[in-house]
Amino acid sequence: METLKIFSGIGLVILCINVILYLIGFFRNEKAYKYFSLYLLAIGVVQLIMKAFALKNQNNHFLSNYYLFSQFILLSFFFYNLFLVVAKKKSVLIIGTSAITIVGLVIQYSLYPDNYFTFNSLGLLITSVILIIYTVLYLYEMLGKKLPFHFVTIGLFIYLISSALIFASATSLVSINDEFYVYIWNTNAILFIIYQLLVFWEWKQRFLPRITHRH
Repeated sequence: METLKIFSGIGLVILCINVILYLIGFFRNEKAYKYFSLYLLAIGVVQLIMKAFALKNQNNHFLSNYYLFSQFILLSFFFYNLFLVVAKKKSVLIIGTSAITIVGLVIQYSLYPDNYFTFNSLGLLITSVILIIYTVLYLYEMLGKKLPFHFVTIGLFIYLISSALIFASATSLVSINDEFYVYIWNTNAILFIIYQLLVFWEWKQRFLPRITHRH
């Protein structure tokens, strides 16, 4: 568990750095950039609050719902705005699919309100799979074009695949031995670090030159 805490802490530190860096250029960049910056901010805030609850040995599972909705909604708008430039038909598909999914989640919580106080693995799995599809569609567009958020999309794809596998096997993970359980979450934490490093690299390669050029 100690290694998991270390990896999680490293990932959170890099995430906080990325939040600051991306917010620097918030008002100077396009809508896709803004939504991605808000996404980083939202998951950063949620993770910090979850960490505070964990330090006090308080149940923080309900906070995963805020992670679920903020990640899905903000990344849906992120990809919607990216596709508006390169493939408008796909942007319509994204906004429609995301709207239907949100309605489905609202119905789920209405029928099973206890989900709010637990780890909604089904909701996290569904939203992760849909976001993976968005990343695959955008990666396909990048094959013949030089598009923004190249490293971000690759990192997001890798991390979401890992998360989806964990959420899909959530019930099975509870019954397996603790050592393997920790190994799975350690792997997820390491992939989150890699993802955040790619987010940083995207900023350094694409957005830092804009800031330095203006000065």
